[in-house]
Amino acid sequence: MKKLILFCLTLLSVMVQAQTTEIETFKIDSKILNEERMIKVDLPKLYSQSTKSYPLIVVLDDELIFPTIQAIENQLSATSRMPESIVVSIAKGAKHRSYYAPNLYDNVRKRRYRYGDHQEELLGFFEKELLPLLDKKYRTVKFRTLIGFSPAAIFTLHVLCKKRELFQAYVALAAGNIIGDGYKEGENFTDVISKVFDKGTGKHYLYVVSGSRDLKSQPHIKANVDYFNGKLVKPVLKNLRAKAEIIAGEGHTDVLLPGIISAMDFIFPKEEWIVDYRDFLNQKGNVLSNIQQFYGNLSKKYGFTIYPKMDRLYSMSCFKNIGRALLRQKRNDEAIELFKYWKVLYPNLATPYVYLGHAFKATKMSSEALQAYEKAVEIAKQQANPELNKYENYLTELKKSLEKK
Repeated sequence: MKKLILFCLTLLSVMVQAQTTEIETFKIDSKILNEERMIKVDLPKLYSQSTKSYPLIVVLDDELIFPTIQAIENQLSATSRMPESIVVSIAKGAKHRSYYAPNLYDNVRKRRYRYGDHQEELLGFFEKELLPLLDKKYRTVKFRTLIGFSPAAIFTLHVLCKKRELFQAYVALAAGNIIGDGYKEGENFTDVISKVFDKGTGKHYLYVVSGSRDLKSQPHIKANVDYFNGKLVKPVLKNLRAKAEIIAGEGHTDVLLPGIISAMDFIFPKEEWIVDYRDFLNQKGNVLSNIQQFYGNLSKKYGFTIYPKMDRLYSMSCFKNIGRALLRQKRNDEAIELFKYWKVLYPNLATPYVYLGHAFKATKMSSEALQAYEKAVEIAKQQANPELNKYENYLTELKKSLEKK
């Protein structure tokens, strides 16, 4: 019962977070697919106010997965469990999603899947049309995650085997049966993937999951998962971190929510990501340097810049609250450093200028404080910020205090 309550609370939390985001849409007239496709893009909160670049998460099952991954990404990134990401979904076209799935050989039923086998068309669409356009249209980094469910999971595994450099992380949902099948009779995806990663460079992640209720009709899923983990996990392949699991009590579609959460934790392990910023405060040396060292190590692991959290509800683990703590400790110069870094990352956001003004004021740098407050008010007016009156009061109070001198 406790697990069920916790699960429901998690679902409620992520759905509330998702309501704060804005979704952009645009169409691609694909020459490769010979049809127009609608693309949905969930940009990180404050994307337009920042200079940051972001990893991509691409989902293949729009109606089924997009709302879920959108909510999960918002929740986990808000609590520093993963990097803020751009989430992209491809709305369904005229053809059924199985049309673009490889027509695998089912080694249990001893027959073909009867899928469309037009995977190269969709792969070409990704490689030559969608991904280049996303990189041109948005500030992206070279860390992409591809997520597919059931038939789309087959395409996800196909991309890993044929064009793995297109994505750095792959998530195959409800795919415990699929990894036991292959392109031809007697072949399976696990062995194909093992051969692919015998050579080559670049680090990749692969997560495969099924719900335990699928085992009632497909008991061979258990053997598939065990073989996968024995072949791809225990040897610790140089260029691939892999994991397959069965989540107890979940069905074919039920596994989506816990499966995606588990996948994100596999790619971005919480024991490596969760950090108490008060530890940076108490360590020897400069606080900003301590924070940058931690996130620099994470950045080195993933191959792109990972940023600290600037602001966060109900937590000390962000620049805003650690900066305030520095001011209370009279470590004003360090607070100014933090808030200046925040301003660099978010030059079109009023908040860092306000806190920079507070820090300058505490350091008796009145001219600098005045400029910071004025900039905060200017931005707040442009963006109809509800905190505008408060910011104007800071500016007015400072001007009055300067007039008395």
